[in-house]
Amino acid sequence: MKNIPVKIGWELVIPILLIIAVSNFSAIKSESWKALIAPVLILGFVLVVIFGIRYRIDSQKLYIQNSIFGTTKINIDEISRIEKTWNPLSSPAPSIFGRVQIYYTNGSIIISPKNYEEFKNELLKIKPNITVKD
Repeated sequence: MKNIPVKIGWELVIPILLIIAVSNFSAIKSESWKALIAPVLILGFVLVVIFGIRYRIDSQKLYIQNSIFGTTKINIDEISRIEKTWNPLSSPAPSIFGRVQIYYTNGSIIISPKNYEEFKNELLKIKPNITVKD
């Protein structure tokens, strides 16, 4: 089984951190630490979701571990097309840049592999007739 590194988009992480910091600035300044419990828990949840995403490929399936939300298993034989996308919809793709939409028999899913070429080549080794739209 081959692990495919996930592209973490700091363009998503940094704004989340800034929003939480700015919205809680008065609590931080007045050292009201109890007021920070909920924002810290929310931040922890967001970070677990973002950094818990994993992609793996074996000889038959693509596994997309959606952090705490379970694993999506896609038979590589069912993949018809992969293409780069800028679609901002929620997905197991923790980056805005470098998103890839995978079309398969039961629908489509968007992921963000760190190295698109390596990911594409791994899929094409298993199923050479996947349509690729760069």
